[in-house]
Amino acid sequence: MASARSSRPCATILRPGLALGAVALVSCTAFEPHPLAPAGTSVGGTSAGWLVAGVPVPDRADGLRAYRDRERRHGTPRLAQIVQETAAWFAGRFDDAEVYVGDLSARSGGKVGGHHSHRSGRDVDLLFFTQSATGSVGRRARALKFGADGLAVGVNPPIRLDLERNWALVEHLLETYPQDVQWIFVSHGVKTVLLAYALAAGASLDTVERALSVLHQPSDSTPHDDHFHVRLYCAPDDLPYGCADIPPIWPWVRRTYDGMAHAPADDAALLDLALGPLSLEQVPDVGE
Repeated sequence: MASARSSRPCATILRPGLALGAVALVSCTAFEPHPLAPAGTSVGGTSAGWLVAGVPVPDRADGLRAYRDRERRHGTPRLAQIVQETAAWFAGRFDDAEVYVGDLSARSGGKVGGHHSHRSGRDVDLLFFTQSATGSVGRRARALKFGADGLAVGVNPPIRLDLERNWALVEHLLETYPQDVQWIFVSHGVKTVLLAYALAAGASLDTVERALSVLHQPSDSTPHDDHFHVRLYCAPDDLPYGCADIPPIWPWVRRTYDGMAHAPADDAALLDLALGPLSLEQVPDVGE
């Protein structure tokens, strides 16, 4: 797998000589993470960004089953946490429920085949929950396309969306992680049938109103009629290292950042940041 410093084009780079939190927009040939950026830091945007030593999502966990290669299943610590917590919650809510997890990002971010985004550890694909015409729950990872009637296109015998479980997933993400989830990409048709189900089931109107915004069919990729694509905002701790949120920032999202928590704690680190490429050996001892 390519390392975070391999030669490849990029648009956003953080240099050691820059003040912490500064971003230089330049043409460059290598991604160099900020020397203080911890593992799992998301840098740049989701379509032109990188990831510093991403956190892997396991093949199997409580309520979770991965259906894509592990090389494509790295994310920020927050995304990995949310995916695993949500899967475990599902297993407790529904008997024998499993969340099928697809692509996140490569360990060092950058382009992932088949995706325009998924480059900075803040995107994850989750398969729809399905059921047969008789109501039995789907047990296989199948990326079937669904229409606005909730039925899989061109499949016989028919398979339909499990509206209860799919809405439960959306509802859980929006109510449990409102400060994290920016988008849940999905087709217009699936969005329509999900919201109709939510209203009929007596879901919270506040949650439905948020879902009207967050559920969205993207205009620059496939319609997402065969899976959910969940995108998180930058974690507040990643913002000083160049993580970039593309609007909108929803009215209910409150961004906070404690700059002092990221200040270097020792003189050597401060000198290294201030001097950039200069060697510490070139600095005379203040006692000389």
